[in-house]
Amino acid sequence: MRKRLAIIGHGEEGLALIPLLEANPDVEVCAILTQDREATLEGLRQVQAGLDQRFAARVTDRIEDVLQTEGLVAIVDADPASSMEQVLSEAPARGIQVTTPLIAKLLYAFGPVDATRKPDLLQTLGEILESYNFTVDRSGLLNRVLQIAVGATGADRGSLMLIDPSDDCLTVDVAIGIEKELIDKIRIRPGEGIAGRALQDRRAILLKGKADRQRYNIVRERDDVVSAISAPLIYGDQVIGVLNLSHTREHGVFTNDDLDFVQQLAHIDAKIIARAEEYHSLLRDSVRLRAQTQIRSLLSEAQPLQRRLSAVCAHIASEIKNGVCHIFVHDPDLDVLILHASSSAVDPLASPIRLRLDEGVHGWVARSREPVVLSRKLHRTQFCFAVLPLVMQGDFLGLLSFEGTNGTEHPEILREKITAFSQALSEELHDALRELRMERETTQTAAINEFISRLRDCAESAEIHRLVTSSAAMILESEHAVLRLQDPDSGRFRIRSYFGSADTDAQAQLFAVEKELSIEAIKDRRMLRIVDLESRTDLDEYRSEIRNALLQPLRRQERVVGTLSVLGKVVQDPLGGESFSKEDQTSLSHLAQHMLQALDQVEEQERARRLQRFDEATGLPNAAQLRERIEQEIARCSSRGRQLALIRVQIEGLATLIAQSQEEGERVLLSIAQELRGALREFDVIARTALDTFDILVPEPDAEIPALLGPLARRAREAIRREPDPTLSDRLRLAFGYALFPDEAQTANALLERAQNTRISSD
Repeated sequence: MRKRLAIIGHGEEGLALIPLLEANPDVEVCAILTQDREATLEGLRQVQAGLDQRFAARVTDRIEDVLQTEGLVAIVDADPASSMEQVLSEAPARGIQVTTPLIAKLLYAFGPVDATRKPDLLQTLGEILESYNFTVDRSGLLNRVLQIAVGATGADRGSLMLIDPSDDCLTVDVAIGIEKELIDKIRIRPGEGIAGRALQDRRAILLKGKADRQRYNIVRERDDVVSAISAPLIYGDQVIGVLNLSHTREHGVFTNDDLDFVQQLAHIDAKIIARAEEYHSLLRDSVRLRAQTQIRSLLSEAQPLQRRLSAVCAHIASEIKNGVCHIFVHDPDLDVLILHASSSAVDPLASPIRLRLDEGVHGWVARSREPVVLSRKLHRTQFCFAVLPLVMQGDFLGLLSFEGTNGTEHPEILREKITAFSQALSEELHDALRELRMERETTQTAAINEFISRLRDCAESAEIHRLVTSSAAMILESEHAVLRLQDPDSGRFRIRSYFGSADTDAQAQLFAVEKELSIEAIKDRRMLRIVDLESRTDLDEYRSEIRNALLQPLRRQERVVGTLSVLGKVVQDPLGGESFSKEDQTSLSHLAQHMLQALDQVEEQERARRLQRFDEATGLPNAAQLRERIEQEIARCSSRGRQLALIRVQIEGLATLIAQSQEEGERVLLSIAQELRGALREFDVIARTALDTFDILVPEPDAEIPALLGPLARRAREAIRREPDPTLSDRLRLAFGYALFPDEAQTANALLERAQNTRISSD
């Protein structure tokens, strides 16, 4: 009876198989099961003219009728509609094989093997080859073929040897009559012994007596072999092994007919091996494609990546009975494996499991990037354990870890399926992590652009200080941000801005850690990235809850003027890394660069504004600033009924000294200004209003004006006497003037004029 096949669906690949199956007289396509009759008929017309008419009566949507067809051996899966997919699950339970078009082509689109000698046995082998289910272990089929060969020729021992590509030696694949402990030890080089000679010469050898030791280069002579046949397995132009038969008791037991028969057996063996390899290759491709499609489908869902990975774990675990699956992702900064997804329930609040690269099987796989797949049958159950590296384009991404029982699935298919899962997961995880990094980079770039835009609106340095720390914490997802700048007077690096939520006690501890790291960054003049502060034993005394930090030295003309620091990475997405990344380094560097540029501009503007209101040489208010303060104090004193004094100090001869030597004159000027400032109260105002003149505003004076002039005169003379030039005491003279509000003047102009006109010499 012809083998009957049904095709489910109307995919192009499935329909294109029909003419090939028709060419095999032992096969009949009995039905095409589909819900879209018109599309199926159109597909048949596209495959071959008239094919739609010949098969129109066989196109049906009656599932049960097809499944009950007598002699139905297989259903070809040709992309059925979802409503038809139940057939694919019901068919195996009824003893009907479900196969892909490629596998169906291999199994059913070939005719029987031709045989010229020993017709019955060769026909049997041909039928075995034609109907063999290649999902069974290949050695089982070859062993059956070897049994037929031994029985048909009267041999009492036989073996099928295949070439090991690692060293081109023949090794025993299946054997009859050879001690098991010897099988793994047998390795024959080309030209060595009878089998080696048959392999090397690519021709069969019939031995009717004991072999000549020298002629056949026999290394280990066997006294129990008195007759033998060795025939090479040739497929195409390639020798892939040798079929050996021998007899231990009778000389000349094998005839020339036996030799011809064994050569045909060798040809069939070669065909079996080649076709089995081709089938398994196709099957592996099918398994791989299906597994990869499933993984890609799960990872394409609109879910956070960690949830998608958990779905992948659940799917892989469900593929094999009692499975447990984990996905570890490699953190390149910490150089550890972190469990990010599992088919088992994981406490989301618990710290993730971390494995070092020197721990256990997982660590070995991570270091070697070689998969470990172990399988063993125990108590009729196939157990498996697998750890596979996730590698893409040379990047080590993590590990896929799996364990469970295999049921009835062939170990080789299991290995292919798990390998396919890991390959698809590697590709998708690589792309997903890249997209995650690109998304973060895009977000950071947009935030930096916003930061740059806001910098343009800053008019004061303090405003920039606050903006850069808040922006750095937000953009780099950190708990804290600290800006230190060098004080131009003391040279010390002081905190100018802090952004974070630390309370007073926590701030003290935080700033202590940040200070030590800043000293290191300033000293090394390079960015400092600490991925794990716990590993820094030198900072144990400053122990805090901060686990990582990133510090950027701030440079102006190759001089370090401060640091911008972010501390404590806030993990928004665990797959994005638990520490500051190299991309974060770039972003912090950009923030620092733009901040310094903005500071340069604002400080220049501040200097310009200061020059309008302050004296550049002494840093004291100038005449314009003093006038504003006089107006303010007049208003305040008027409302309270208080006095206000304005004292003028003129250093006669100072203008001439500055003209003769600016350096010496400004030094004397600054020294006198400091002494005068030291003689005043904290809220009194001293201003330089002319080249050689200081005006002093004294709100609510606590003594008569003449009493105030004495200390001022003494301190000014002391400053002059300290100068190395002794002639300055004679060349420079002090003159004072003063005015009182409201007794002597009621306006700013009047006060200034009165102080100018009331002149008192200190000499």
